[in-house]
Amino acid sequence: MCSFFITRGRYTRWICAATTPGGALQGGDIEEFDGRLCIVCPWHKYKITLADGEGLYQAVDPTVRPLQPVWCSKGVKQRVHRVTEVDGNLFITLNDSGGAVESDRYQTEEHRAAPP
Repeated sequence: MCSFFITRGRYTRWICAATTPGGALQGGDIEEFDGRLCIVCPWHKYKITLADGEGLYQAVDPTVRPLQPVWCSKGVKQRVHRVTEVDGNLFITLNDSGGAVESDRYQTEEHRAAPP
């Protein structure tokens, strides 16, 4: 399953699958966290940036009072592909950058196969 995202009136990103097995991002809300647009996984509530697929979470240092939540990165968790619109046509530039991204493994036959 893949999803297109329109931000500021333009198609910007294309995301396939999810960062966890069975999680479908197409039903997720788009929200802003720490000044970055994110999709929120409707099942797991993970926050994934639309710009680069980075996973975000809030951390708190329990030794500091009052508690001050700070947005932190889990690193890139979701492969994101660029979408360009030209004369009403959409063109997808696949992100084939080196190195595995966590979401890649959920696009394998093992995770797409129906359970026995």
